[in-house]
Amino acid sequence: MGFIIIAIDGPSGVGKSTIARKLSTELSSVYVDTGAMFRCLALCWGRKGCPESDLALQELGEQTRISFEDEKIICDGFDVSDEIRSEDISSLASRISVYPSIREIMKNKQRSLVKEESEAGNYKGAVLEGRDIGTVIFPSADLKFYIDASPQIRAKRRYLQLLKQNGDFDFQEILTAILERDHQDKNRNVAPLKAAKDAIIIDTGNMNIEEVMQYLFECVDSSKVYT
Repeated sequence: MGFIIIAIDGPSGVGKSTIARKLSTELSSVYVDTGAMFRCLALCWGRKGCPESDLALQELGEQTRISFEDEKIICDGFDVSDEIRSEDISSLASRISVYPSIREIMKNKQRSLVKEESEAGNYKGAVLEGRDIGTVIFPSADLKFYIDASPQIRAKRRYLQLLKQNGDFDFQEILTAILERDHQDKNRNVAPLKAAKDAIIIDTGNMNIEEVMQYLFECVDSSKVYT
């Protein structure tokens, strides 16, 4: 059995991170959150005033150092796990991800990270989640999933999540932001969000996390990639 690569794609707010993290733990695989990598880049981009010149973008992509330590996301030596989850950073991540040079740099970073883990021999495989894993980053992944849910359901989940933080949030604003992000992701010229032709599509609209995970494990077992 070689190093197994599992791709999990889908729109924002659908629960990919939770699903991928749980799956990677159960399968003794390294978890790679590519969305978080773009958010780290967006955070640094925003701090620099969002320059759009080719040179500035190239330098930003090449110089930003991103790593995963336990459940923490480290950017240039600092834990930014909470900071990159804001709606503002989400919006910036969507903006910066349309630049071809940035996507090329990040594709190489993601592939290199997986290669390093494969060669280190600490894990049985890698579970990557994002928006173009199965279509662009690892089109030959051993197993591909596309996780989906309606914008309304994703907005409600996000709204309830934010309410637990005791803040004052508007559901319609959250829904509008999700619709805008979906439009940007699905209509960008480079690596648009879409399900790979051989991906297993899972609509989580009427499923809880336990049901989603059970179905995922059934798919992994039936695929026999770990035999």
